Amino acid sequence: MPSTSTPSVVILGAGFGGAAAARSLARLAAAGACKVTVIDRNESHLFTPLLYEAATGFVAHENLGSSKLLAAGVTVRTADMLAPWNADFLLGDVEGIDWDSRRVMLRNTEPVAFDHLVIALGAETNFFGISGLKENAYTLKSIRDADRLRQRVHDTLHKLEKGKDADGKLNVLIGGGGATGVELAAELTFFLRRHLMKGHLKASEFSISLVEAQSRLLAMLPPELSAHALERLRSLGVKVYLDSAVKEMTMNEVTLVPRACKPGETVDQLVCDFRHEGRKIMNPDLVVWTGGIRGSSALEKLGVTVDPRGKRIEVGPTFEVPGRKDAYAIGDSALLMNPKTKQPVAWLAQAAMKHGQVVAATIEARISGGKDAAYDFPSFPVIVPLGGKYAIAIVGKVTLVGFWGWMLKEAANLRYFLSVLPPVSAVRKWWHGAWMYTRND
Repeated sequence: MPSTSTPSVVILGAGFGGAAAARSLARLAAAGACKVTVIDRNESHLFTPLLYEAATGFVAHENLGSSKLLAAGVTVRTADMLAPWNADFLLGDVEGIDWDSRRVMLRNTEPVAFDHLVIALGAETNFFGISGLKENAYTLKSIRDADRLRQRVHDTLHKLEKGKDADGKLNVLIGGGGATGVELAAELTFFLRRHLMKGHLKASEFSISLVEAQSRLLAMLPPELSAHALERLRSLGVKVYLDSAVKEMTMNEVTLVPRACKPGETVDQLVCDFRHEGRKIMNPDLVVWTGGIRGSSALEKLGVTVDPRGKRIEVGPTFEVPGRKDAYAIGDSALLMNPKTKQPVAWLAQAAMKHGQVVAATIEARISGGKDAAYDFPSFPVIVPLGGKYAIAIVGKVTLVGFWGWMLKEAANLRYFLSVLPPVSAVRKWWHGAWMYTRND
């Protein structure tokens, strides 16, 4: 059973939401008013906005140390991050929750009791039941994914350079025209161009294609900026297929089809290049799927109800799990509807951090006395890198495109590292990444 003296706050997940909750409870923990424990299956906190950089970072002489070097710019040791916030870190896999005794059950570890529970288990790739996709495509959700993808590209480049590749090409297909897919397509182009400049590759030996089921890229942006991003990718040589969906995948080929028409829509209204043929068969050497995410599969072990499509816990503005007192779901674990737009709150790092702050305020209120906090549905800046020192950034009513958008991206990265690390460590972390990842540019 939980302690009756010092309230125990257990946070499941050390991502953006979980870290923000722990940081916001630091003062309370320092005063001895609560004990904070963060549980995560990974030893490092991952700064996901730079994950595409770790997957495409240029290293002239690839060796066993390259992976560690590239990962250093996007990861922070969780225990080091939590220590200044008076929070303990426990490495473990969540296997379930005993709600009667209020304990978190862990694999190969003793259960952990809680008075207040924050569920922030993050997200995983959603393959939407597309045949063969999970078995054959690469993904980009973890540092391990990034390293695996980069190694795969390097292996192919090595074979091309040595004349050992029978096809003599590296054809990459990226599924999903959201931020991750667009960022990866653009930066991968710069990565391959860098190898081109070094004489490791010929221009005729690679191609990059991107497929998106909607009629435009980056649906969260205004249409004119979506169009700008499309032109940017095309200027870099990326072939973009819009209104096109992946139907199935085998080890050797991918079948694309026009997306299903909406009510009242005809196939002639689609911008799909092969809308009249009905399908397109592609034979890429590498497929990277960035076309969707869902809540962590661990949520289905917790004895809570998740929505059928996104596999998240439906919550209100206080994030309390229905029917579970003093338990909260935040970040990618939460399905929160915006009452104005009637749409789910977007899966954004800034939103997850705000979720964590709101829940921490409620926990503090329940421990020390006060009123529960509630989410006020703020709008957040949007920054989308588009290869090299070039990005689209929207901050309030201000839009920056190109170099200044990229500069704002770098400022945002530094600001985040300053929020989770001591100043000197934060600047070193940011500078290491900025120096390492701009070598493609």
